[in-house]
Amino acid sequence: MKYRFSTTVAILFFVSSLCSFVYSAEEFTSYLFAYFTGNKIEEEAIRFAISDNAHSFKALNGNKPIISSAAISATGGVRDPHILRGENSDYYMVATDMVSANGWASNRGLVMLKSTNLIDWQSAKVNIPTSYSQYSKADRVWAPQVIFDKEVGKYMVYFAMRLGSGDPDKIYYAYANSTFTAFEAAPKLLYKYNNLSAIDADIIYKDNKYYLFFKTEGSGNGIKYAVSSKLTEGYVLYDKYLQLTTAAVEGSCVFKLINSSTYVLMYDVYTSGRYEFALSTDLVNFTQDKVLPSFDFIPRHGTVMPITAAEKNALNAKWNPTHTNGINSKSGITLVSDRPATQSFLSHNKQPEFHNVNNTSKDYFSISGQKISKRLFSNGFAAQSQQRSIPASGIYLLRTK
Repeated sequence: MKYRFSTTVAILFFVSSLCSFVYSAEEFTSYLFAYFTGNKIEEEAIRFAISDNAHSFKALNGNKPIISSAAISATGGVRDPHILRGENSDYYMVATDMVSANGWASNRGLVMLKSTNLIDWQSAKVNIPTSYSQYSKADRVWAPQVIFDKEVGKYMVYFAMRLGSGDPDKIYYAYANSTFTAFEAAPKLLYKYNNLSAIDADIIYKDNKYYLFFKTEGSGNGIKYAVSSKLTEGYVLYDKYLQLTTAAVEGSCVFKLINSSTYVLMYDVYTSGRYEFALSTDLVNFTQDKVLPSFDFIPRHGTVMPITAAEKNALNAKWNPTHTNGINSKSGITLVSDRPATQSFLSHNKQPEFHNVNNTSKDYFSISGQKISKRLFSNGFAAQSQQRSIPASGIYLLRTK
């Protein structure tokens, strides 16, 4: 593969000067689903899928894990992944550190992960009983999630924990350290459900209130929620089941549709190997989604995060390199989509590379389907940005006809 040096230099200047603006201006276009698939050891791993419409999800990486469970966990398996967009162009995941074949009271901790590009993840293991003697009897630590506490400026991890067989599961929380590799201090109690078990917590902030969704484990196996004006205390139960089925459900996730006031309550109908969606605009009244969700895999307890076109392109380039993203130019410039991409605007600290694949003498390159001349880059794109729409950040392979 050859490239023209003068063109590459000009494009590098454009990226370094405008990349931050381009990224912040881009809107969400799709959805990323982080999930696992079952109770076999090979199924207890983090997988990714993408949807453009929040209903039809397609697995990345051929439905294989995007990261090795053995490499990141103490048990060799992870379940219940939760993914969160951070406050500083970073991303966070937490998951249950567990192999279910060892029993439902066999796990003692969770996994914490952080990334700057959704591709490469640093990880750390947290074992509750060995780290905090007051919780030495903890025999299961389930379904962690993470939320940013704006009042204290820290990421808060919350999860269900049981202190022995005679103790109901309750929701606890702890603040992560600055590197997202451990807790700052011992976990504290966040919520308990009438001396009955509560697991699979999912906190949503709306209209100055925190909605804590949870599953009533062993006492109906349904989804309820409690509400508070503060993140870490004061939750009042809304004592009504929210799922729209008589089947047992778990692993609820609430996410907001892009450019909409509608929220989706999705839950795992785990006895049937399927998901159901319920819709709401107030997080109080839910109606059945008329469009049935579809997956080219069998999902288990996971979470959804909106993503930009650039993020989608980066994910496809890594785990689905033959994907065609539909961007084409009518000006004789073609976006190559039949081989892995080499360049990402998502890594702002790395200089990108643009390749003229055919090494032709054409004077045009394409970014997001826009016809861009070498002269335009040489003269400085910023000076003409008001006359052209700024290209979206992302991963692109470029070829001239």
